[in-house]
Formats: sequence, structure tokens, C-alpha cells
Amino acid sequence: MAAMAVEESVSAATIPSRGLRSRAAAIAAAITIFAALSLYCGIRSEGFISADACTHFMAAKYAFSHPLNFVDVWNRPLVTMLYAVPAHLQGRTAVRIVCMLVAIGCGIVAFRIAVGQGLRFPVLALILTLGQPLVFLHSFGEMTELPFALLFGGAFLAWQNKRYWFAAILVAWTPLARPEGFGFLLIAGIGLVLCRKWRQLLVLPLPILLWDLAGWIISHHSHPWWRWLPDSWPYSGGSAYGRGYLLTFVALLPAVVSPLVLPATLVGIWRSLSFKPPAADDVDGTGKGDHPLRFCIFLTAAIPMLVLGVHSLFYWLGKMASDGEARYLLAVAPFWGVLSARGWEQISLRMKWRHPLRWAAAAIALPILVNLFHPIVPVRLSHDWASAREMARWYQNFSISSPGHPIIAAHPGIFYFLQLNSHDSPDMAANSLHHAAPGTILIWDPIFSDTNASADEMLGLDEILHAPGWKEISAPDPYEANLDSVRKVIRDPNDPRSHWHVFVQSK
Repeated sequence: MAAMAVEESVSAATIPSRGLRSRAAAIAAAITIFAALSLYCGIRSEGFISADACTHFMAAKYAFSHPLNFVDVWNRPLVTMLYAVPAHLQGRTAVRIVCMLVAIGCGIVAFRIAVGQGLRFPVLALILTLGQPLVFLHSFGEMTELPFALLFGGAFLAWQNKRYWFAAILVAWTPLARPEGFGFLLIAGIGLVLCRKWRQLLVLPLPILLWDLAGWIISHHSHPWWRWLPDSWPYSGGSAYGRGYLLTFVALLPAVVSPLVLPATLVGIWRSLSFKPPAADDVDGTGKGDHPLRFCIFLTAAIPMLVLGVHSLFYWLGKMASDGEARYLLAVAPFWGVLSARGWEQISLRMKWRHPLRWAAAAIALPILVNLFHPIVPVRLSHDWASAREMARWYQNFSISSPGHPIIAAHPGIFYFLQLNSHDSPDMAANSLHHAAPGTILIWDPIFSDTNASADEMLGLDEILHAPGWKEISAPDPYEANLDSVRKVIRDPNDPRSHWHVFVQSK
């Protein structure tokens, strides 16, 4: 069976693809429709797809006035640099256009990988990448997953084309886009050793060293320069989000690849993994240390499975601040597209479909129909973000009537609506309680204040109440305000942790 799978996958490379004209038309149609829908949702979405999206946008917007944002570990230097100019010049809409272009780039990378692997209908890889529900959602979301996916997908494409220097340069920058990059650096290093590409190994640590040195210089760190990055690492080894089920990410796969596409994805995974990879000491069987196409096909499935497995373990064990979000799997979005295309092609050949591209387009249209009955996009303000807007308005009025009150808050929406750089305010941390200036306003919310990826950035109500000088003051309850299009939240009146609280430092 393994030998037959190898022969089938290799023989697929000899099957001619469709004509260039029809291929170009399909690509242009897919990109045009995707771009139009993404632009519409990006412009019409009042809210962010997640709190992290707002954090990344604000970090990029104020990066030129606060250079430490460019090396911030949480926001990732490469992502901040990507968003900084459009955020500074034109704001959120410009950043969302960049996100759309990055998503389209992921689709093009998937297409090029599929062409190199000999798929008969490589356009399927582009369609089924852009058709992933989360890819579309993140095409107007200021997040890190798709920039990482484009970078790593480009590195894999360069590797598949045996352009090892380019592959090494691209993969070396992945840790500056997402934490998964550190693991991929290790994998790339092993691959270069197996292929005996010794000089390219020297490239891998350079961006991390540059990041560490730049952060040490900008932050005026007193410790040795090589300790800046470990000292600045924001994630807790034990997750503050708790633990979840081991198979959570497996259950989330339909949301990643689209429900009707999932069977094809599973077939693509099986066809890619159904043979043994070459021996480690002779990657192509010739002793020259190069890699064959079939090894790249194997990696196309092995890498997403590795990402899924590692995140499943982190979430199950409650480690590395994992909260079980499906978006983590977007880090390898082009790979899911290629796997789905391989499986869809196999199914269409067995079922003798005359128009596999049209069937694929129909399958990925399902989320659009669902959205008509249960609107998800354009993104509206959730109840806590509408509450943050109300609290920002209250603080603005309070500051006008009584100036000279710095603010401490954990909810990113407060700084967004105030148009303030959160780095200009003290962190929501225990040490801020004891060093805050008199008159400082602390806004405690029930969502972000005592839940964070870093245990150092959390404050419980009891800590504030027992800290010297902090007194709670009356402020309008944002849940009781007239919030447009937001349903009021059911809260326990006897549980203070379900309410917003405002404190002032009186010392």
C-alpha cells in the first residue's frame, strides 16, 4: 500500500494541469470575490475579531512614537512592522487592507506549492485556502497568524523548489511573527543538516539575535544583552486560562477548513502520510543529501499535524497560555489548503465530477449562507467592548471636569476608544498598585483584569481592595447604559467579579 501511494503521488506530477487561460480566470475570479467580501466586512466591521487584534493595531499605530513597540514580544516585531506604516498614516482600514493582501498571498503560496507537487487542479489549493472561514475572518483582523502563515508557507515553497538560502532566510524570521517559529527553526535546522546545507544554518539565529539586541538597546536594559528576550517573555509556563480537552483542536477542524471541505482534507492528509519518508541519512536515496518531491508531500501533512498535536498538548496540559482557539491552526493555512485540494482532487476523480472547481466554490459558500441567518460578519461590538466604550466616555468627562488623573486599565478597548497608547500608562499588575501616583484611576473589568497569558499582568479585586490608598468611587454601570445593538448580560448581583469597578488612588 505504501509503495502504491508513492507511485500515485509521484505519477500525479505527470498529469497535465488545465489550460493557462482557464487557470488564470479561476484565480482572478477567486481573488476578486474574496477581496470584495473582505473589503466590505473590513470597512463595515465596527469591532475587532478579538482583543488581541486591537492590541496589535494599537501597538502598530503608536510604534513610531513609542519605538519599544517595534520589539515588543507580545505584539511581535515583524507583525508590528507590517502594520505600523498603514496604521500610522490611515488607521484601521489601511491595516485591514494589508491583512487582506496577506491572506491572498497565503492563497497564492498554496497554489504554487500545489503546482510544484503536481496536482492536476492546483487552483483548488488557492480556492480552498481563501475559502477557509478563519482565513476570511482574519483577512480583516489585525492578528499574527496569517503573516506567520505567509512567511512560513513561503519558506516551505522555497525549500520545495530547493532554494535553500531563501528558505533559511524566511524561516529565520518566523519567531518574530509567532512563537511557533521557534519550533520551526528547529525543524528547519534538522532539514538543513539532513541535506548537508551547512552554511545556511548560520542564517537561522540571526533575526533572533538582532531582535534581542535591538530590544536591549531600546529598553535601556541593565542586564546583559543576551538576557533581554528571556526577561521580556510575556507568557506563563502554566496557563492562566486553565486546561481543556485533548481533542479540542480536532473538533475545531471544521471551523478551520470549512465543514463540507473537511472530508477532502482528511483524504488529503491520508494520501500525503500513507508512505514512509526517506531515511534520515539518505534523504533522496542517492547519497547527495537533497530531498525528493515525495518528502515535501509528506511534510505538507506532517507539519500541520505537528502544529495540531503540539497545541492540543499545550491546551490539555494547561501550558504556554493556550486557551484552545482554532486560530492557532491558521499558522499553517496554506498547508490546509494544499491538503484539501489533494483530497478534493482525489474525490472528484473517483466521483467523476466534471467541474471540481465549481463544486469546491459551492462547498465553501456554506458559511456565507449560515451568516445570513446567524450574522457573524461584519463584526459588531460585543457587550464588553460596548461597555469599554461607555467607560472611556465616562473617563473623558471625568478628566475634563477634574484633570490630572492617569489611567490604569486592562481592557484594550478603553485605550482604543480613548485613542491612547497603552504603553504610556502603568500595566495592570501588582507592582502598579503600590507605585501609582495620587489621583490615578484604575478601571477593573470582569473580562481581562484577572485573566491574562501572563500571571504578572493580572489583578484580582481582593488585591486592589487590600492595597493601600485605593478607594472605589461611583461610576455609571456600563451594562445599564443604552448600548446600541448589544444585549444586556445576565450577571449575579451578589458577585462583584461580574461587574465593572472604578478605583482612585487617594494617597
